[in-house]
Amino acid sequence: MPEDNRAILTCAVGFEDLLRGDLMEQYAVRSRQMSPGEVSAEQLPPRLNTMIDTVAVPWDGDPANLPSIVSPHVPTVSGFRVQSADPAARDELIDSVAAATGWVNRPGAWQVNLDPARGRVEIGPLAWAARFGRMRRLPATTPPPVAAGLLRLAKLKPGMTLLDPCGGVATVPIVDAIERPDGHGWSIDADPAAVADAAANVAERDLIDRIDVRRGDAAALDLPDLSVDRVVCDLPFGKKVGSNQENRVLYPAILREVERVLTPDGRAVLLTDDKRFFEQAVQRARGLKVVAERVVRYNKVTPTAYVVRRSRRPKR
Repeated sequence: MPEDNRAILTCAVGFEDLLRGDLMEQYAVRSRQMSPGEVSAEQLPPRLNTMIDTVAVPWDGDPANLPSIVSPHVPTVSGFRVQSADPAARDELIDSVAAATGWVNRPGAWQVNLDPARGRVEIGPLAWAARFGRMRRLPATTPPPVAAGLLRLAKLKPGMTLLDPCGGVATVPIVDAIERPDGHGWSIDADPAAVADAAANVAERDLIDRIDVRRGDAAALDLPDLSVDRVVCDLPFGKKVGSNQENRVLYPAILREVERVLTPDGRAVLLTDDKRFFEQAVQRARGLKVVAERVVRYNKVTPTAYVVRRSRRPKR
C-alpha cells in the first residue's frame, strides 16, 4: 500500500474489522489495522460510512508539502492548528507552516490539524460531525460512530423496524436513517430533556416521518407484541446514568420487554459495562440468549456489545 496514498480512518475500538469489511465489500478498498481504533486504507472510498469518526492523511513533516497533501480534501484552507505538547516546537512549526503555505493559525476554527509526532494531518471537514452535522447531546450520549458499529452488528435490512428503548437524543435511529434508505425507527426515553433533544435532532434532519420519538418506560413499552425487527440500545451503566443496584432491577425488566416486542426472527444488540448483571439477567430470561459478544472501547469505558436472539419461538 503506497504510503502517500493512504487514508488513516478512526473508529471505536472493537469495530475495526467491521469497518475494514465494509471498505472491501462496498468499494473494493483494501485496508489494514494500524492500531486499536485506527485503520489504514489504500484510498478514501467515495462515501465515508458512519462508523468512521475522523480521517487523516500521512505527512512527512515538511510544511512545503502540505498544500499538495491537503488540497484533494480541502481545496482552500482558511485555518490550521498544530498538535504538539512542546510549546516551543509548536510555535516554530506554526511559523514555518504559515510562511510556506500562507495558511492562518486558527486553533479554534481549523480545517486541518497537523500532528507532527505521528506524521499525519487530520482533515476537519471529513470528521463525523462535519459530514453529518452536530447533534444535541447529553453527558452520557452514545457517540455516533459507536452507534454505527452497534447497528452494523444488528444487520438491519431494508424495511425493518428499529427500536432504541433507552433512546436518549435518538442517536441510534438517526445513524440508522443516515445509512439505511427506508425502514422506521422508535426512540423512547423516560427523560423529558432527552426526548426534547431527540425530537429536535430528528426534526433538524427532516426525519420526522421515519423516526418516532416518544417519552416512555423501557420496562413497560407502549408497543405491540412481535412488532420490532431489531432492538439496538446503549443500556444505562456507569456513574453518569443509573447505578449497579438500579440495573439489577432494570435489566431484567428491559429484557422482558425486548423479548415481548421482538419479531420471531428478531435480533437485539445491547451495550453495557454492567456485564455481570446483564449476563445474569439474560440467563434468567429463558426466552433470550447471547449469540455473540464484542468488547468496545471509547471515552475511557470498555463496555461489551451483546448480540441477543430468541432461544425459543414466541407464543402467539
